[in-house]
Amino acid sequence: MKIRIIPTILTDGLTVVKGEKFDNWRTVGSAEATARLYANRDVDELLFLDVTARSRNTMIDKNLLNHFSNVLDIPFTVGGGISTIDDAKLCFRYGAEKVVLGTSAILNPKLITEIADIFGNQAVIVSIDFTNDFSNGIRIESGTAETEVQGLEFIENLAALGAGEVLLQSIQRDGTLTGMDIRRIAQVSKLTTLPVIASGGAGSQDDFRQAVLSGASAVAAGAIFQFTQITPKQVRGYLAERGVPTRVSR
Repeated sequence: MKIRIIPTILTDGLTVVKGEKFDNWRTVGSAEATARLYANRDVDELLFLDVTARSRNTMIDKNLLNHFSNVLDIPFTVGGGISTIDDAKLCFRYGAEKVVLGTSAILNPKLITEIADIFGNQAVIVSIDFTNDFSNGIRIESGTAETEVQGLEFIENLAALGAGEVLLQSIQRDGTLTGMDIRRIAQVSKLTTLPVIASGGAGSQDDFRQAVLSGASAVAAGAIFQFTQITPKQVRGYLAERGVPTRVSR
C-alpha cells in the first residue's frame, strides 16, 4: 500500500480559511487560486472542506465545485453540508471523486449506505471529529456540538454501513502544528479494516511518518503546507527515504 499525502483546503464557501481547534476562522486566500497552486505542486489529491456550510444550512457551493473541476486534473474530495443523496450526486456531477460525510453520517447513517450503493464504497469518506479521546460522544457541526454517539462503536460499524475510508480529525490539534494524535490514530487503525486518513496537528515531516507507523493509510494536512516551507513533495521524499512507500510523482 502506498501512502497518500493529502493537502486540505478549508473554505467558508468563498475563500480559503484557517483556524485553530475548529475555531477562530480567518481568511487566508482565494479558494480557486489555492487549488491552482496545489495543482502545480505535484500532489496526489486534494481535500476541500466547507467548514461553515452546515451553519449556513447549505452544502459546499456548486460554483466553487465548478472552479475546482475546471482547474484541477487530479482527484479531489469535497465535504461540507452534504446531507442528501442529491447533494452527493451534485458533487460527483461537478467532478468530485469522493465525498466526506460528517454531521450527516452521525445523524443519518443510512446516507452512507445510500451513496455507497450508487457510487461505490470508495466514494464515501466518513469524518470523525473528536476531542482528547473517545470518552465523550462524537462531535458534529464543525466540532460545536456533542452527540451521544460513541466514537469507537460507530467507527467499528462504518465498514458494514458502506463507508470506504475514515477521516480522523483531532479538534484539539487542528491548526496547531504541534504534532498528531498518534495514540488515537493507532487505536482507530486497529479497530477498523477501513483505511484511516489522519488529520490534525502535523507540524513536521516526521509527524507524517509517525502517523503512518501508527496505522494511517493517508495523512491530510493544511497549516503545514500553507504556513511553512514544507511541501507535499518534500514529505513524500522524506517518507520514501525512510522506507515508507508513497505515491510516485506524476
